[in-house]
Amino acid sequence: MLKLLAVLRTLFLVFIIGYTVRAMTWTFDLPTDSAQAYDLCRAGLSALRKAAWIAIGWIALETAVGWWLASRAARAKLPVDVPKGGEPPFAPPGHR
Repeated sequence: MLKLLAVLRTLFLVFIIGYTVRAMTWTFDLPTDSAQAYDLCRAGLSALRKAAWIAIGWIALETAVGWWLASRAARAKLPVDVPKGGEPPFAPPGHR
């Protein structure tokens, strides 16, 4: 399960980097008018906002899965025979 999560994390990281690079404006030409500048800025910010929300959603999913795995692991480590009430869990040898 942990290896699968590592593979999914890697794939997501590659996806979000590619998406963000695609959303960036890589042009060095200055727009000729303000309407063109506004459209360029609006398109770039819209795509970057989507990338940020996708990343936030992924972090929330990873957090939920991590808590779920941690709670499963904690339940599996509970001792089977719990000491009865009043009985000490450990007594040093020779002290009765």
